[in-house]
Formats: sequence, C-alpha cells, structure tokens
Amino acid sequence: MNTFVLLQVSEQVAAKSADMAAKDPHGIIITAVSVSVVFIALIILYFAYTFIGKLTSGQIKMPKIKLPSFKKKTAEVHPTPEEMAAIALALESKRSGEVYAAIGLALHQHMNEKVHDNESYVITIKRRN
Repeated sequence: MNTFVLLQVSEQVAAKSADMAAKDPHGIIITAVSVSVVFIALIILYFAYTFIGKLTSGQIKMPKIKLPSFKKKTAEVHPTPEEMAAIALALESKRSGEVYAAIGLALHQHMNEKVHDNESYVITIKRRN
C-alpha cells in the first residue's frame, strides 16, 4: 500500500479518536455500546441454538410443505390398431429372444410414457444358456 495513503488514513483515525476523546473522556459511551452489541449477539445466538436443538430433538414440529408434482397425469394409453398390427407382424415372424425383449421393453416404455435418454443403438441383452 502507498505510504501517503497510510499516513492519510492514520491522520483521519487520529483526528476521529481525538474528537471522541473530547466528547467522552472516560470511555463510558464506547464501553456501553460495545458491551450492548456483544450482549445482544449472545442473546440472539442463545435463541437460535435453543430453537435448533428443539427442532432436531423433535420438540417442535415443522409443517410439511407439499411441493407441486410435475408428473403427467393421463389416462391409460392404448396402442392404435396400426401399432397392434405392426406388433403382431413382428411377433409372428421367426425372431430371436433379443427382438422379443426389445419389443417388450419398447411397449413398456410407450405405455408408461417413460422417456429414455439417447444412447448408442447397440442391444446389450445377452442370451442365457
């Protein structure tokens, strides 16, 4: 920090200290203000810690706030006749178990309106022996 700024600040502090010493030569005002600030801070801390202790021990019950639900409330979803025909054609053809599992999973997600994130298009279902 610049020496000039330090000297200027220290001169201002010295001037204000001399002014306060002239107004309150025994320091009663400064003592009363500082003691009252500390005492009020201790009272506030006492009430805060008492409230937190009662809250955590269960002596005070906080009202439960019901948050709004963002789920879609819709009726049951039924596939259209075209979708049912496509499913029937896919099931009638000779396919492996992975295809049946993929169709079942797609139907389950479509009926329950679950959104699945985009991933690589690799089927990871392995056949059991």
